[in-house]
Amino acid sequence: MKDKAKALWTAIGIASAVCLIILILRFAVFIPSMGMWFYQWQYNVNDTYAVVDMEPEHLHEVTRHMIRYMQGREPDLQIMTVIGGQPRYFFSDIEIRHMIDVYDLFAIGSVIFIAACIVFVATAAAFAIWGRGQLKYLLKSWQITSAAVFCTLLALVAIIAINWHHAFVIFHEIFFDNDYWILDHRVDLLVNIVPYPFFITISIVIGGFFAAGLVIVFAAASIVLRRFRPFLH
Repeated sequence: MKDKAKALWTAIGIASAVCLIILILRFAVFIPSMGMWFYQWQYNVNDTYAVVDMEPEHLHEVTRHMIRYMQGREPDLQIMTVIGGQPRYFFSDIEIRHMIDVYDLFAIGSVIFIAACIVFVATAAAFAIWGRGQLKYLLKSWQITSAAVFCTLLALVAIIAINWHHAFVIFHEIFFDNDYWILDHRVDLLVNIVPYPFFITISIVIGGFFAAGLVIVFAAASIVLRRFRPFLH
């Protein structure tokens, strides 16, 4: 009976840990990809205003519109702006088709995020109500899972660093079932406002936030386990 109880609370702890990892990853992705600060920073670094021949206020308006679209707060992506001193629509048809796919990815991510939130709260409630004496299984699950994911992240970073372009292509082939993501920088403005350096930097920032979150979870679980060990039997 004791072994069954241990297995049960360990399983609940692992479910909590997995959901916590998903929540951390969600925020790690959301902070730069939905943050105007990140786009403005990259536009300055990559001299994007000159590349697309737009005034900062016009490109910022387009970017805010694009962010709201990815968040589901705009009904469509297209927006009229001023480029090279002339009014025109910013996005081409192929860019719109690609961004519809991007929106779908974020929408799926939102569903996963909500499900993870529900499960995380449910597992927390289970430990709070029925498993107060089993908290060590929750903390150990957080500790082990965060460490395992952190090691996996390091291995993934090493693999991607070997050939960024190949990793970039594989990512798009996995998450997109068409070639709308293959844009021409001579024609399509989207690929000029988010060029290769943009994606390299955002990957580093997302990885940094994610790694920081994993380290915090591991450290917190380890500290509590060590300091309160006598009370966690």
